[in-house]
Amino acid sequence: MEETTYIVFDTETTGTSPANDRIVEIAALKVRGGEIVDRFVTLVNPERIIPRFITELTGIATAHVLDAPKAETVIPAFAAFAGDALLVGHNVAFDVGMVNGERARLGLPPLSNPTLCTLRLARRAIPGKESKALQMLAARFSIPRSAAHRAEADAETTLALLAHLQPLLGDESLAALTHRQHGRYQQTPQHVEVLRARVAEMPDRPGVYFWLDAKGAIVYVGKAKRLRQRVRSYVTAIEAKPGRLRELVDTVRDVRWTETGSELKALLEESRLIKEIQPRFNRASRRYKSRPFIRLDTTDVPRASVATYLLDDGAEYFGPLSGRNQAHIVVEVINRFFRLRECDEATFRTAQATTPCLYAEMNRCLAPCLPDRTAAYAEEVERVRAFLIGQDPSLAEHLSAAMREAAARREYELAGTYRDWARALERLAETQQGVAAPVLDHHAVIVQDGVAPGTQEVFVVRFGRLVGQTTVAAVPSDADVAALSALLAAHFDPAVERPARYLKPEIDEIRLLAHWLYVYRNSARHVRPAPGASPGDVLADVLATLAATEDPAAFEEV
Repeated sequence: MEETTYIVFDTETTGTSPANDRIVEIAALKVRGGEIVDRFVTLVNPERIIPRFITELTGIATAHVLDAPKAETVIPAFAAFAGDALLVGHNVAFDVGMVNGERARLGLPPLSNPTLCTLRLARRAIPGKESKALQMLAARFSIPRSAAHRAEADAETTLALLAHLQPLLGDESLAALTHRQHGRYQQTPQHVEVLRARVAEMPDRPGVYFWLDAKGAIVYVGKAKRLRQRVRSYVTAIEAKPGRLRELVDTVRDVRWTETGSELKALLEESRLIKEIQPRFNRASRRYKSRPFIRLDTTDVPRASVATYLLDDGAEYFGPLSGRNQAHIVVEVINRFFRLRECDEATFRTAQATTPCLYAEMNRCLAPCLPDRTAAYAEEVERVRAFLIGQDPSLAEHLSAAMREAAARREYELAGTYRDWARALERLAETQQGVAAPVLDHHAVIVQDGVAPGTQEVFVVRFGRLVGQTTVAAVPSDADVAALSALLAAHFDPAVERPARYLKPEIDEIRLLAHWLYVYRNSARHVRPAPGASPGDVLADVLATLAATEDPAAFEEV
Protein backbone atom coordinates (compact mmCIF):
# COMPACT_ATOMS: atom_id res chain seq x y z
CA MET A 1 0.00 0.00 0.00
CA GLU A 2 1.42 3.37 -1.01
CA GLU A 3 2.37 5.75 1.76
CA THR A 4 1.90 8.74 -0.55
CA THR A 5 -0.40 11.36 0.91
CA TYR A 6 -3.06 12.58 -1.50
CA ILE A 7 -6.32 14.51 -1.42
CA VAL A 8 -9.62 13.19 -2.76
CA PHE A 9 -12.07 16.05 -3.12
CA ASP A 10 -15.36 17.18 -4.66
CA THR A 11 -17.35 20.39 -4.98
CA GLU A 12 -21.01 21.29 -5.34
CA THR A 13 -21.66 24.49 -7.27
CA THR A 14 -24.36 26.85 -8.53
CA GLY A 15 -23.56 25.88 -12.12
CA THR A 16 -20.79 24.78 -14.48
CA SER A 17 -18.97 28.02 -15.32
CA PRO A 18 -15.87 28.85 -13.22
CA ALA A 19 -16.18 32.46 -14.36
CA ASN A 20 -19.84 32.94 -13.50
CA ASP A 21 -20.81 30.28 -10.95
CA ARG A 22 -19.82 29.69 -7.32
CA ILE A 23 -18.96 26.83 -4.99
CA VAL A 24 -21.62 26.02 -2.37
CA GLU A 25 -19.92 23.00 -0.77
CA ILE A 26 -16.43 21.51 -0.76
CA ALA A 27 -15.17 18.32 0.83
CA ALA A 28 -11.64 16.89 0.86
CA LEU A 29 -10.29 13.66 2.31
CA LYS A 30 -6.61 13.44 3.19
CA VAL A 31 -5.53 9.86 2.47
CA ARG A 32 -2.34 8.06 3.47
CA GLY A 33 -1.73 4.35 3.06
CA GLY A 34 -5.27 3.93 1.77
CA GLU A 35 -6.75 5.31 5.00
CA ILE A 36 -8.46 8.66 5.58
CA VAL A 37 -6.34 10.59 8.08
CA ASP A 38 -8.13 13.95 7.97
CA ARG A 39 -11.19 15.65 6.50
CA PHE A 40 -12.07 19.13 5.27
CA VAL A 41 -15.84 19.57 4.81
CA THR A 42 -17.81 22.81 4.69
CA LEU A 43 -20.71 24.57 3.05
CA VAL A 44 -19.80 27.83 1.33
CA ASN A 45 -21.90 30.99 1.15
CA PRO A 46 -21.89 31.81 -2.60
CA GLU A 47 -23.34 35.27 -1.92
CA ARG A 48 -26.13 34.64 -4.42
CA ILE A 49 -29.35 32.69 -4.70
CA ILE A 50 -28.83 28.97 -5.30
CA PRO A 51 -30.83 27.96 -8.42
CA ARG A 52 -33.80 25.73 -7.83
CA PHE A 53 -32.48 22.90 -10.00
CA ILE A 54 -29.27 22.82 -7.92
CA THR A 55 -31.32 22.59 -4.73
CA GLU A 56 -33.36 19.76 -6.23
CA LEU A 57 -30.14 17.97 -7.24
CA THR A 58 -28.11 18.44 -4.06
CA GLY A 59 -30.61 19.34 -1.37
CA ILE A 60 -28.60 22.49 -0.63
CA ALA A 61 -30.88 25.55 -0.52
CA THR A 62 -30.00 29.21 -0.11
CA ALA A 63 -31.18 29.12 3.50
CA HIS A 64 -28.63 26.39 4.29
CA VAL A 65 -25.63 28.55 3.32
CA LEU A 66 -26.60 31.94 4.71
CA ASP A 67 -24.46 31.43 7.82
CA ALA A 68 -21.72 29.42 6.07
CA PRO A 69 -18.25 30.90 5.59
CA LYS A 70 -17.59 32.71 2.32
CA ALA A 71 -15.08 31.75 -0.36
CA GLU A 72 -12.56 34.27 0.92
CA THR A 73 -12.27 32.11 4.04
CA VAL A 74 -12.84 28.62 2.64
CA ILE A 75 -10.63 28.67 -0.46
CA PRO A 76 -7.36 29.60 1.31
CA ALA A 77 -8.20 27.09 4.06
CA PHE A 78 -8.72 24.35 1.46
CA ALA A 79 -5.38 25.20 -0.19
CA ALA A 80 -3.64 25.00 3.19
CA PHE A 81 -5.31 21.63 3.86
CA ALA A 82 -4.24 20.25 0.46
CA GLY A 83 -0.74 21.68 0.48
CA ASP A 84 1.15 20.45 -2.59
CA ALA A 85 -0.42 16.97 -2.52
CA LEU A 86 -1.91 15.14 -5.47
CA LEU A 87 -5.57 16.11 -6.01
CA VAL A 88 -7.86 13.22 -6.96
CA GLY A 89 -11.42 13.66 -8.22
CA HIS A 90 -14.00 12.31 -10.61
CA ASN A 91 -13.76 14.77 -13.51
CA VAL A 92 -11.19 16.54 -11.38
CA ALA A 93 -10.62 19.24 -14.02
CA PHE A 94 -14.09 20.61 -13.28
CA ASP A 95 -13.55 20.79 -9.51
CA VAL A 96 -10.08 22.30 -9.87
CA GLY A 97 -11.50 24.77 -12.38
CA MET A 98 -14.22 25.87 -9.94
CA VAL A 99 -11.65 26.31 -7.15
CA ASN A 100 -9.41 28.30 -9.48
CA GLY A 101 -12.38 30.44 -10.49
CA GLU A 102 -12.88 31.36 -6.83
CA ARG A 103 -9.14 31.96 -6.42
CA ALA A 104 -9.11 34.29 -9.42
CA ARG A 105 -11.91 36.36 -7.90
CA LEU A 106 -9.86 36.58 -4.70
CA GLY A 107 -6.76 37.69 -6.59
CA LEU A 108 -4.94 34.40 -5.90
CA PRO A 109 -2.94 32.33 -8.41
CA PRO A 110 -4.39 29.00 -9.64
CA LEU A 111 -3.58 25.75 -7.85
CA SER A 112 -0.38 24.09 -9.02
CA ASN A 113 -1.04 20.63 -7.54
CA PRO A 114 -0.77 17.56 -9.78
CA THR A 115 -4.16 15.96 -10.48
CA LEU A 116 -5.53 12.46 -11.03
CA CYS A 117 -8.95 11.94 -12.63
CA THR A 118 -10.87 8.75 -11.85
CA LEU A 119 -13.18 9.46 -14.80
CA ARG A 120 -10.21 9.26 -17.17
CA LEU A 121 -8.96 6.12 -15.43
CA ALA A 122 -12.40 4.49 -15.73
CA ARG A 123 -12.46 5.13 -19.46
CA ARG A 124 -9.18 3.29 -19.80
CA ALA A 125 -9.90 0.50 -17.34
CA ILE A 126 -13.44 -0.40 -18.41
CA PRO A 127 -14.07 -1.19 -22.08
CA GLY A 128 -17.36 -0.42 -23.73
CA LYS A 129 -19.55 2.64 -24.15
CA GLU A 130 -21.62 2.53 -20.97
CA SER A 131 -21.67 5.65 -18.87
CA LYS A 132 -18.67 6.35 -16.65
CA ALA A 133 -20.62 8.74 -14.42
CA LEU A 134 -19.81 8.38 -10.72
CA GLN A 135 -23.24 7.03 -9.77
CA MET A 136 -23.10 4.43 -12.57
CA LEU A 137 -19.61 3.27 -11.57
CA ALA A 138 -20.68 3.10 -7.91
CA ALA A 139 -23.52 0.79 -8.92
CA ARG A 140 -21.18 -1.33 -11.07
CA PHE A 141 -18.76 -1.91 -8.20
CA SER A 142 -21.48 -2.03 -5.49
CA ILE A 143 -20.03 0.98 -3.72
CA PRO A 144 -22.51 2.21 -1.07
CA ARG A 145 -23.40 5.90 -1.29
CA SER A 146 -24.76 7.84 1.66
CA ALA A 147 -25.96 10.89 -0.29
CA ALA A 148 -25.69 11.48 -4.02
CA HIS A 149 -24.51 14.91 -5.16
CA ARG A 150 -23.14 15.95 -1.79
CA ALA A 151 -19.45 16.75 -1.72
CA GLU A 152 -18.32 14.52 1.17
CA ALA A 153 -20.31 11.49 -0.02
CA ASP A 154 -19.04 11.89 -3.59
CA ALA A 155 -15.45 12.24 -2.36
CA GLU A 156 -15.82 9.02 -0.36
CA THR A 157 -17.27 7.26 -3.43
CA THR A 158 -14.37 8.51 -5.54
CA LEU A 159 -11.86 7.14 -3.05
CA ALA A 160 -13.58 3.73 -3.11
CA LEU A 161 -13.72 3.83 -6.92
CA LEU A 162 -9.97 4.49 -7.13
CA ALA A 163 -9.38 1.33 -5.08
CA HIS A 164 -11.44 -0.67 -7.60
CA LEU A 165 -9.76 0.85 -10.65
CA GLN A 166 -6.13 0.39 -9.61
CA PRO A 167 -6.18 -3.45 -9.92
CA LEU A 168 -7.82 -3.15 -13.35
CA LEU A 169 -4.92 -0.95 -14.43
CA GLY A 170 -2.21 -3.31 -13.21
CA ASP A 171 -1.90 -1.94 -9.66
CA GLU A 172 0.21 0.90 -10.96
CA SER A 173 1.37 3.57 -8.55
CA LEU A 174 -0.46 6.87 -8.32
CA ALA A 175 2.47 8.56 -9.98
CA ALA A 176 2.23 6.15 -12.93
CA LEU A 177 -1.53 6.61 -13.15
CA THR A 178 -1.18 10.39 -13.40
CA HIS A 179 0.69 9.79 -16.68
CA ARG A 180 -1.49 6.94 -17.89
CA GLN A 181 -4.72 8.90 -17.46
CA HIS A 182 -3.83 11.00 -20.51
CA GLY A 183 -3.06 8.07 -22.82
CA ARG A 184 -5.35 7.07 -25.69
CA TYR A 185 -7.84 4.39 -24.82
CA GLN A 186 -9.60 3.58 -28.06
CA GLN A 187 -8.88 3.56 -31.76
CA THR A 188 -10.81 6.46 -33.23
CA PRO A 189 -13.15 5.50 -36.12
CA GLN A 190 -12.11 6.97 -39.46
CA HIS A 191 -15.30 8.99 -39.92
CA VAL A 192 -14.75 10.64 -36.51
CA GLU A 193 -11.26 11.74 -37.60
CA VAL A 194 -12.87 13.25 -40.71
CA LEU A 195 -15.46 15.01 -38.56
CA ARG A 196 -12.75 16.39 -36.28
CA ALA A 197 -10.96 17.86 -39.28
CA ARG A 198 -14.23 19.36 -40.46
CA VAL A 199 -14.94 20.81 -37.02
CA ALA A 200 -11.52 22.48 -37.03
CA GLU A 201 -12.74 24.58 -39.97
CA MET A 202 -15.68 25.99 -38.00
CA PRO A 203 -15.65 29.54 -36.62
CA ASP A 204 -15.78 30.10 -32.88
CA ARG A 205 -18.77 32.41 -33.24
CA PRO A 206 -22.52 32.06 -32.63
CA GLY A 207 -24.58 30.03 -35.03
CA VAL A 208 -26.67 26.97 -35.84
CA TYR A 209 -25.07 23.65 -36.79
CA PHE A 210 -26.46 20.69 -38.71
CA TRP A 211 -25.33 17.07 -38.38
CA LEU A 212 -25.80 15.10 -41.63
CA ASP A 213 -25.87 11.34 -42.19
CA ALA A 214 -24.27 9.38 -45.05
CA LYS A 215 -27.17 10.29 -47.37
CA GLY A 216 -26.83 14.00 -46.63
CA ALA A 217 -30.03 14.16 -44.56
CA ILE A 218 -30.05 16.49 -41.57
CA VAL A 219 -30.38 14.31 -38.47
CA TYR A 220 -29.75 16.92 -35.77
CA VAL A 221 -29.95 20.70 -35.44
CA GLY A 222 -28.27 22.57 -32.60
CA LYS A 223 -27.23 26.08 -31.64
CA ALA A 224 -24.04 27.37 -30.06
CA LYS A 225 -22.54 30.53 -28.69
CA ARG A 226 -19.20 29.27 -30.03
CA LEU A 227 -19.73 26.85 -32.90
CA ARG A 228 -16.32 25.17 -33.01
CA GLN A 229 -16.11 24.71 -29.25
CA ARG A 230 -19.63 23.28 -28.99
CA VAL A 231 -19.47 20.91 -31.96
CA ARG A 232 -15.99 19.68 -31.01
CA SER A 233 -17.46 18.36 -27.75
CA TYR A 234 -19.43 15.76 -29.75
CA VAL A 235 -16.30 14.14 -31.18
CA THR A 236 -14.12 14.10 -28.07
CA ALA A 237 -14.34 11.61 -25.18
CA ILE A 238 -16.97 9.69 -27.17
CA GLU A 239 -17.06 6.72 -24.80
CA ALA A 240 -18.19 8.95 -21.96
CA LYS A 241 -21.21 10.21 -23.87
CA PRO A 242 -24.75 8.93 -23.17
CA GLY A 243 -26.00 6.20 -25.50
CA ARG A 244 -28.08 8.46 -27.75
CA LEU A 245 -25.16 10.83 -28.33
CA ARG A 246 -22.89 7.90 -29.19
CA GLU A 247 -25.53 6.71 -31.65
CA LEU A 248 -25.59 10.21 -33.17
CA VAL A 249 -21.80 10.23 -33.61
CA ASP A 250 -21.95 6.76 -35.16
CA THR A 251 -24.57 8.00 -37.62
CA VAL A 252 -23.25 11.37 -38.78
CA ARG A 253 -20.75 11.85 -41.58
CA ASP A 254 -20.68 15.63 -42.04
CA VAL A 255 -21.46 18.88 -40.26
CA ARG A 256 -22.57 22.21 -41.71
CA TRP A 257 -23.32 25.49 -40.03
CA THR A 258 -24.78 28.96 -40.40
CA GLU A 259 -23.50 31.93 -38.45
CA THR A 260 -26.21 34.02 -36.80
CA GLY A 261 -24.26 36.89 -35.28
CA SER A 262 -25.53 36.22 -31.76
CA GLU A 263 -26.45 33.41 -29.41
CA LEU A 264 -29.99 34.81 -29.11
CA LYS A 265 -30.55 34.67 -32.86
CA ALA A 266 -29.11 31.15 -32.89
CA LEU A 267 -31.60 30.14 -30.18
CA LEU A 268 -34.54 31.42 -32.23
CA GLU A 269 -33.27 29.87 -35.47
CA GLU A 270 -32.66 26.50 -33.81
CA SER A 271 -36.24 26.34 -32.54
CA ARG A 272 -37.69 27.30 -35.92
CA LEU A 273 -35.53 24.89 -37.92
CA ILE A 274 -36.20 21.91 -35.65
CA LYS A 275 -39.94 22.38 -36.18
CA GLU A 276 -39.44 22.85 -39.91
CA ILE A 277 -36.99 19.98 -40.58
CA GLN A 278 -38.03 17.51 -37.83
CA PRO A 279 -34.52 15.97 -37.50
CA ARG A 280 -34.39 12.39 -36.30
CA PHE A 281 -32.19 13.01 -33.23
CA ASN A 282 -33.97 16.16 -32.00
CA ARG A 283 -36.49 15.08 -29.40
CA ALA A 284 -37.41 18.44 -27.89
CA SER A 285 -38.98 21.49 -29.57
CA ARG A 286 -40.38 19.47 -32.49
CA ARG A 287 -43.75 21.23 -32.55
CA TYR A 288 -45.30 24.53 -31.58
CA LYS A 289 -47.30 24.36 -28.37
CA SER A 290 -50.30 26.36 -27.27
CA ARG A 291 -49.01 28.76 -24.65
CA PRO A 292 -51.63 30.91 -22.92
CA PHE A 293 -51.41 34.48 -21.64
CA ILE A 294 -52.87 36.37 -18.71
CA ARG A 295 -55.17 39.04 -20.16
CA LEU A 296 -56.26 42.28 -18.50
CA ASP A 297 -59.21 43.56 -20.53
CA THR A 298 -59.80 47.07 -21.74
CA THR A 299 -62.78 48.14 -19.66
CA ASP A 300 -62.72 50.85 -17.01
CA VAL A 301 -62.68 48.08 -14.42
CA PRO A 302 -60.37 45.38 -15.86
CA ARG A 303 -60.51 41.76 -14.83
CA ALA A 304 -57.93 39.01 -15.33
CA SER A 305 -58.57 35.98 -17.51
CA VAL A 306 -56.73 33.28 -19.43
CA ALA A 307 -56.27 33.92 -23.17
CA THR A 308 -55.21 31.22 -25.60
CA TYR A 309 -54.23 33.77 -28.24
CA LEU A 310 -52.84 37.31 -28.50
CA LEU A 311 -54.67 40.04 -30.41
CA ASP A 312 -54.11 43.76 -30.75
CA ASP A 313 -57.49 44.47 -29.16
CA GLY A 314 -56.32 47.05 -26.63
CA ALA A 315 -56.06 44.53 -23.79
CA GLU A 316 -52.79 43.84 -21.98
CA TYR A 317 -51.31 40.37 -22.40
CA PHE A 318 -48.70 38.96 -20.03
CA GLY A 319 -46.68 35.82 -20.74
CA PRO A 320 -46.67 33.45 -22.48
CA LEU A 321 -46.99 30.87 -19.70
CA SER A 322 -45.92 27.25 -19.86
CA GLY A 323 -49.44 25.85 -20.05
CA ARG A 324 -53.09 26.25 -19.14
CA ASN A 325 -52.59 24.82 -15.65
CA GLN A 326 -50.05 27.51 -14.74
CA ALA A 327 -52.25 30.19 -16.34
CA HIS A 328 -55.33 29.16 -14.36
CA ILE A 329 -53.31 29.05 -11.14
CA VAL A 330 -52.09 32.61 -11.76
CA VAL A 331 -55.62 33.87 -12.43
CA GLU A 332 -56.88 32.06 -9.32
CA VAL A 333 -54.15 33.71 -7.24
CA ILE A 334 -54.98 37.12 -8.70
CA ASN A 335 -58.65 36.68 -7.89
CA ARG A 336 -57.89 35.38 -4.42
CA PHE A 337 -55.35 37.98 -3.31
CA PHE A 338 -55.94 41.09 -5.43
CA ARG A 339 -59.72 41.29 -5.29
CA LEU A 340 -60.39 42.11 -8.95
CA ARG A 341 -63.90 41.52 -10.18
CA GLU A 342 -64.66 38.04 -11.49
CA CYS A 343 -68.07 38.70 -13.04
CA ASP A 344 -68.44 39.02 -16.80
CA GLU A 345 -69.14 42.34 -18.49
CA ALA A 346 -72.90 41.85 -18.80
CA THR A 347 -73.27 40.94 -15.12
CA PHE A 348 -71.14 43.89 -14.06
CA ARG A 349 -73.12 46.40 -16.10
CA THR A 350 -76.41 45.23 -14.64
CA ALA A 351 -75.16 45.05 -11.03
CA GLN A 352 -76.99 46.98 -8.35
CA ALA A 353 -74.91 50.04 -7.51
CA THR A 354 -75.92 49.85 -3.85
CA THR A 355 -75.76 46.11 -3.25
CA PRO A 356 -72.36 44.40 -3.37
CA CYS A 357 -72.27 40.86 -4.73
CA LEU A 358 -71.32 37.71 -2.83
CA TYR A 359 -67.66 38.02 -3.84
CA ALA A 360 -67.54 41.51 -2.34
CA GLU A 361 -69.14 40.20 0.83
CA MET A 362 -66.40 37.51 0.96
CA ASN A 363 -63.76 40.25 0.50
CA ARG A 364 -62.71 38.72 -2.84
CA CYS A 365 -63.76 41.77 -4.85
CA LEU A 366 -63.38 45.51 -4.23
CA ALA A 367 -66.89 46.03 -5.62
CA PRO A 368 -66.08 48.57 -8.36
CA CYS A 369 -69.81 48.63 -9.09
CA LEU A 370 -70.12 50.96 -6.11
CA PRO A 371 -69.48 54.60 -6.97
CA ASP A 372 -66.93 55.26 -4.24
CA ARG A 373 -64.66 52.31 -5.11
CA THR A 374 -63.28 53.43 -8.50
CA ALA A 375 -59.99 54.90 -7.25
CA ALA A 376 -59.28 51.97 -4.95
CA TYR A 377 -59.96 49.53 -7.78
CA ALA A 378 -57.55 51.39 -10.10
CA GLU A 379 -54.84 51.08 -7.44
CA GLU A 380 -55.55 47.35 -7.17
CA VAL A 381 -55.17 46.96 -10.95
CA GLU A 382 -51.78 48.70 -10.77
CA ARG A 383 -50.72 46.19 -8.10
CA VAL A 384 -51.76 43.36 -10.41
CA ARG A 385 -49.70 44.86 -13.25
CA ALA A 386 -46.64 45.09 -11.00
CA PHE A 387 -47.14 41.47 -9.98
CA LEU A 388 -47.54 40.28 -13.59
CA ILE A 389 -44.33 41.92 -14.77
CA GLY A 390 -42.32 40.40 -11.92
CA GLN A 391 -41.79 43.64 -10.02
CA ASP A 392 -43.74 42.75 -6.87
CA PRO A 393 -42.42 39.66 -5.03
CA SER A 394 -44.58 40.19 -1.96
CA LEU A 395 -47.26 37.71 -3.05
CA ALA A 396 -44.75 34.89 -3.58
CA GLU A 397 -43.29 35.62 -0.14
CA HIS A 398 -46.80 35.58 1.35
CA LEU A 399 -47.56 32.21 -0.24
CA SER A 400 -44.30 30.71 1.02
CA ALA A 401 -45.11 31.87 4.55
CA ALA A 402 -48.67 30.54 4.25
CA MET A 403 -47.32 27.17 3.09
CA ARG A 404 -45.04 26.91 6.12
CA GLU A 405 -47.84 27.90 8.49
CA ALA A 406 -50.22 25.34 6.96
CA ALA A 407 -47.57 22.63 7.19
CA ALA A 408 -46.94 23.53 10.84
CA ARG A 409 -50.67 23.07 11.46
CA ARG A 410 -50.43 19.72 9.61
CA GLU A 411 -52.83 20.96 6.96
CA TYR A 412 -50.72 19.29 4.30
CA GLU A 413 -53.24 19.49 1.46
CA LEU A 414 -53.55 23.25 1.91
CA ALA A 415 -49.76 23.54 2.21
CA GLY A 416 -49.44 21.63 -1.07
CA THR A 417 -51.84 24.04 -2.75
CA TYR A 418 -49.81 27.03 -1.56
CA ARG A 419 -46.63 25.27 -2.73
CA ASP A 420 -48.06 24.73 -6.23
CA TRP A 421 -49.20 28.34 -6.38
CA ALA A 422 -45.79 29.61 -5.27
CA ARG A 423 -44.03 27.51 -7.91
CA ALA A 424 -46.35 28.77 -10.65
CA LEU A 425 -45.66 32.36 -9.59
CA GLU A 426 -41.93 31.69 -9.45
CA ARG A 427 -41.95 30.44 -13.05
CA LEU A 428 -43.95 33.48 -14.11
CA ALA A 429 -41.54 35.86 -12.36
CA GLU A 430 -38.55 34.18 -14.03
CA THR A 431 -39.94 34.88 -17.48
CA GLN A 432 -41.31 38.35 -16.76
CA GLN A 433 -38.49 40.04 -14.87
CA GLY A 434 -36.49 40.76 -18.01
CA VAL A 435 -39.58 41.79 -19.98
CA ALA A 436 -41.20 44.05 -17.38
CA ALA A 437 -44.14 44.96 -19.62
CA PRO A 438 -47.20 43.53 -21.36
CA VAL A 439 -46.11 41.73 -24.53
CA LEU A 440 -47.21 44.34 -27.07
CA ASP A 441 -45.73 47.12 -24.91
CA HIS A 442 -42.34 45.44 -24.62
CA HIS A 443 -40.02 47.77 -26.52
CA ALA A 444 -36.33 47.76 -25.66
CA VAL A 445 -32.80 47.92 -26.94
CA ILE A 446 -30.62 45.39 -25.17
CA VAL A 447 -26.84 45.70 -24.97
CA GLN A 448 -24.61 42.78 -24.09
CA ASP A 449 -20.89 42.08 -24.34
CA GLY A 450 -20.11 40.44 -27.67
CA VAL A 451 -18.54 37.03 -28.18
CA ALA A 452 -15.49 38.58 -29.83
CA PRO A 453 -13.30 40.66 -27.47
CA GLY A 454 -13.83 44.39 -27.78
CA THR A 455 -17.35 44.11 -29.23
CA GLN A 456 -20.89 44.64 -28.00
CA GLU A 457 -24.14 43.13 -29.25
CA VAL A 458 -27.17 45.36 -29.71
CA PHE A 459 -30.63 43.77 -29.94
CA VAL A 460 -33.83 45.61 -30.86
CA VAL A 461 -37.10 44.35 -29.36
CA ARG A 462 -40.43 45.72 -30.59
CA PHE A 463 -43.86 44.48 -29.57
CA GLY A 464 -42.24 41.65 -27.57
CA ARG A 465 -40.18 40.18 -30.45
CA LEU A 466 -36.56 40.42 -31.55
CA VAL A 467 -36.69 42.45 -34.77
CA GLY A 468 -33.06 43.39 -35.34
CA GLN A 469 -29.49 43.03 -34.12
CA THR A 470 -26.04 44.36 -34.86
CA THR A 471 -22.51 44.10 -33.49
CA VAL A 472 -20.52 47.23 -32.73
CA ALA A 473 -17.07 47.95 -31.35
CA ALA A 474 -16.74 48.58 -27.63
CA VAL A 475 -16.11 52.17 -28.65
CA PRO A 476 -18.49 52.52 -31.62
CA SER A 477 -17.01 53.87 -34.82
CA ASP A 478 -18.81 56.35 -37.06
CA ALA A 479 -19.89 53.40 -39.22
CA ASP A 480 -21.24 51.61 -36.12
CA VAL A 481 -23.24 54.71 -35.13
CA ALA A 482 -24.63 55.01 -38.66
CA ALA A 483 -25.67 51.35 -38.66
CA LEU A 484 -27.31 51.74 -35.25
CA SER A 485 -29.12 54.86 -36.38
CA ALA A 486 -30.52 53.09 -39.46
CA LEU A 487 -31.57 50.05 -37.40
CA LEU A 488 -33.40 52.12 -34.79
CA ALA A 489 -35.00 54.36 -37.40
CA ALA A 490 -36.44 51.31 -39.15
CA HIS A 491 -38.03 49.90 -36.03
CA PHE A 492 -38.88 52.91 -33.86
CA ASP A 493 -40.46 54.95 -36.63
CA PRO A 494 -43.92 56.06 -35.38
CA ALA A 495 -45.37 54.71 -38.63
CA VAL A 496 -44.51 51.12 -37.64
CA GLU A 497 -47.83 49.42 -36.92
CA ARG A 498 -48.59 47.12 -34.03
CA PRO A 499 -49.03 43.50 -35.07
CA ALA A 500 -52.68 42.53 -35.32
CA ARG A 501 -52.19 38.98 -34.01
CA TYR A 502 -49.48 36.62 -32.87
CA LEU A 503 -49.68 32.98 -33.89
CA LYS A 504 -47.78 30.03 -32.44
CA PRO A 505 -44.44 30.72 -34.23
CA GLU A 506 -44.33 34.32 -32.97
CA ILE A 507 -45.41 33.26 -29.48
CA ASP A 508 -42.60 30.69 -29.42
CA GLU A 509 -40.11 33.46 -30.24
CA ILE A 510 -41.52 35.62 -27.43
CA ARG A 511 -41.12 32.73 -25.00
CA LEU A 512 -37.51 32.07 -26.03
CA LEU A 513 -36.64 35.77 -25.81
CA ALA A 514 -38.10 35.98 -22.29
CA HIS A 515 -36.07 32.93 -21.26
CA TRP A 516 -32.89 34.43 -22.72
CA LEU A 517 -33.49 37.70 -20.88
CA TYR A 518 -33.88 35.78 -17.64
CA VAL A 519 -30.67 33.79 -18.19
CA TYR A 520 -28.70 36.99 -18.88
CA ARG A 521 -30.57 39.18 -16.39
CA ASN A 522 -27.31 40.13 -14.63
CA SER A 523 -25.33 41.09 -17.73
CA ALA A 524 -27.78 42.43 -20.33
CA ARG A 525 -28.32 46.20 -20.14
CA HIS A 526 -31.77 47.46 -21.14
CA VAL A 527 -32.70 50.74 -22.76
CA ARG A 528 -36.48 51.12 -22.49
CA PRO A 529 -37.66 54.04 -24.66
CA ALA A 530 -40.24 56.37 -23.17
CA PRO A 531 -43.63 56.37 -24.91
CA GLY A 532 -43.41 58.48 -28.06
CA ALA A 533 -39.59 58.60 -28.03
CA SER A 534 -38.10 59.35 -31.44
CA PRO A 535 -35.45 57.09 -33.04
CA GLY A 536 -32.93 59.86 -32.29
CA ASP A 537 -33.83 59.82 -28.60
CA VAL A 538 -33.44 56.05 -28.50
CA LEU A 539 -30.07 56.28 -30.28
CA ALA A 540 -28.81 58.77 -27.71
CA ASP A 541 -29.76 56.46 -24.83
CA VAL A 542 -28.17 53.44 -26.55
CA LEU A 543 -24.90 55.28 -27.16
CA ALA A 544 -24.86 56.36 -23.52
CA THR A 545 -25.30 52.73 -22.45
CA LEU A 546 -22.54 51.56 -24.80
CA ALA A 547 -20.20 54.22 -23.43
CA ALA A 548 -20.94 53.18 -19.83
CA THR A 549 -20.03 49.52 -20.33
CA GLU A 550 -17.05 49.60 -17.98
CA ASP A 551 -19.05 51.48 -15.35
CA PRO A 552 -21.02 49.36 -12.82
CA ALA A 553 -23.89 51.76 -13.35
CA ALA A 554 -24.14 50.42 -16.90
CA PHE A 555 -25.98 47.44 -15.46
CA GLU A 556 -28.81 49.64 -14.28
CA GLU A 557 -31.75 50.27 -16.54
CA VAL A 558 -31.53 53.44 -18.59
